[in-house]
Amino acid sequence: MSGYPPYIQRMIDQAREQGQWYCGQADAAAICFDVLALFPDHQAAAELIYELFCDEWLIYDTRNALQQQIDEWDDRPWQQRRRLALSLRFMSRWEGWHAEIQRGDLRRKYGPDDVAELLHKGHDLLLGAYCLGDEECTDLAWPVFVEAFGRTSDPHGALMWVGKQYADLGFFADAVEVLAELCARFADPSAIGGQARARRLLAEVRWWRDNAHRLPWLPPPGDGSRYRRMMSFIDPDAPSDEEIIRELRARVEARRAEQPAPSDQWRPVVSPDIAMLVEAALPTPTAPDQPGPTLVDWSFLDRDDGQPGELPEWAKRTMRIFKDHLPDDLVHRYRWSRPIAKPGTPPRYDPNQPPFDPDEFLDLDDDAADSDEDLPLK
Repeated sequence: MSGYPPYIQRMIDQAREQGQWYCGQADAAAICFDVLALFPDHQAAAELIYELFCDEWLIYDTRNALQQQIDEWDDRPWQQRRRLALSLRFMSRWEGWHAEIQRGDLRRKYGPDDVAELLHKGHDLLLGAYCLGDEECTDLAWPVFVEAFGRTSDPHGALMWVGKQYADLGFFADAVEVLAELCARFADPSAIGGQARARRLLAEVRWWRDNAHRLPWLPPPGDGSRYRRMMSFIDPDAPSDEEIIRELRARVEARRAEQPAPSDQWRPVVSPDIAMLVEAALPTPTAPDQPGPTLVDWSFLDRDDGQPGELPEWAKRTMRIFKDHLPDDLVHRYRWSRPIAKPGTPPRYDPNQPPFDPDEFLDLDDDAADSDEDLPLK
């Protein structure tokens, strides 16, 4: 620690002070990421971020927020990546996420104008992996981005845009590669604006890449077997991921046959033979015989009987907010979302700031906020 300037220790102390209060952990972590942007090897800052993310109320709130998108029993690998992407969006305080909106430059929503169409196509391919779990889409997207990097008159802007998309969709390793290339290629901050911003995002996604496996609010990773078991109770006739992907690809191929275009002929940059050779050379991953203890007891996932149960609090709150315009399938949609127990100790609020009251923010009166008697919970 003695090798760092004194102001770095002051930043660490500020992060610790701010991170002790309810809802203060994300802002405190942002200070640590600022430190890592300046000194990537600062282990104390990296460990403090993990310590902040182990706050029991942060874990509770984040689990509830994620469950509104993905049930905790859904152990398909691509859903775990979506959880990571959503977690980054919840926690990140990086100022560049909405830079185009803040500048009023909505034309650059898809990067530099001269390659916006190419970047848009690559982004759509990444969405195939993010939304459907079609992993081949990630191999198809990269050659599109490479072509855009070679064509554009603004490589800095194109690299920055692609790095943001990879980070936003949970492809942290890819984001690190692109942002590291940007920082290496444009090493002089005075030559091109936004260098410090790129270095700051690089520090953040590098931490998420290296620590995603131990985030305490994430359920244990799986191969989809728990999901298939639950779906056998909920909807045995639901199509599998493979069936959905095959149907979508058939539609895309039919559309391409009707309107062929050179830009539709991209193929993965690595041939299947080379990919198999590399995969065969890698060591077989082995899981530990006895998984280490976790801050959340996830054993309930394996005890789930697949039957409808009590709605979680966030679902009841949603129903109270929209009780006059309640979607017909809302109750059915959340019948298999399990309640999450609150921490045993109350949250600690910063005495210098008034506590946030979500009911006041949503303009709910006390009766509407506290009573479930008029809600169709069954």
